[in-house]
Amino acid sequence: MNGKFIMLSGSASLACPADKLDIALQFVRSFAGEVLRRGGGLVVLAGDEASTRDEHGVPHVFDWLVLREDENYAENTTDNLRTYARVVMSDEAPESKMDADNLRLLRNLEQRNVVELCPIRREVFTGGEYRKVMVERADVMLAIGGGKGTYSAGAEMIASCKPVLPLDLQLGSTVDDGAGAVALRREMVLNPGLFLPNTHQSVQNRFGLLALERAINAPEVVARVAAETLARELDAPPPTERSTKTERQLTAAWRAVKTLPMIAAAIKVIEWARSLLPFV
Repeated sequence: MNGKFIMLSGSASLACPADKLDIALQFVRSFAGEVLRRGGGLVVLAGDEASTRDEHGVPHVFDWLVLREDENYAENTTDNLRTYARVVMSDEAPESKMDADNLRLLRNLEQRNVVELCPIRREVFTGGEYRKVMVERADVMLAIGGGKGTYSAGAEMIASCKPVLPLDLQLGSTVDDGAGAVALRREMVLNPGLFLPNTHQSVQNRFGLLALERAINAPEVVARVAAETLARELDAPPPTERSTKTERQLTAAWRAVKTLPMIAAAIKVIEWARSLLPFV
């Protein structure tokens, strides 16, 4: 996972039960720590956290929680400092969207040189725009809770041939607009190769260890398994090396058909076919 970045996408409804929210918060803290210890980083969206706080003052978004874990790690690690997070935000966020405590946190991380800021001009700052930037800056995605935005981010990652690991915890979203990670999770169970193309065959039997909804698995354990799963996915050689080689051979054969006389082209195609079939 060294040098790789994981997009964390999701949120919880303001009506989310306290016990489920607590599980989510424990998971995010532990997952962020696991990623940092493995040499990776996270991609987060830094904006208005205050408006997502419930009557107990607990935020229902997770991005700033990750950044607080980054600060804690930076203050306690003996390793050389590096980039722990790529922070996507509107260029007006420090002016009006971040509360004073979070702005101080961000400035502290900047001074330590452990964050990479990815500002977007306020004139074009939309959900679609910041998701596009987050997808570009991430190598893989982990989804927990959230609604349509989280689902769309997962779809964009998959379209970019990047792995996605969604969790089953039913949190809702801050704007109550869909199932998000839960919907992605259902699709992953049906078509795991689409979400984890390199390791899905070995991961299928571990889906139960990646479950949070029934509160059977401890959040810290699920966080460790999730980090291990993504690390193996990132480190595994793509299973398509043979198909890529075949595609190159097909392209070469097609060019031969277009540029050589018909008989010579036919011979070229036959030779290519024989190279694919060692028993011929």
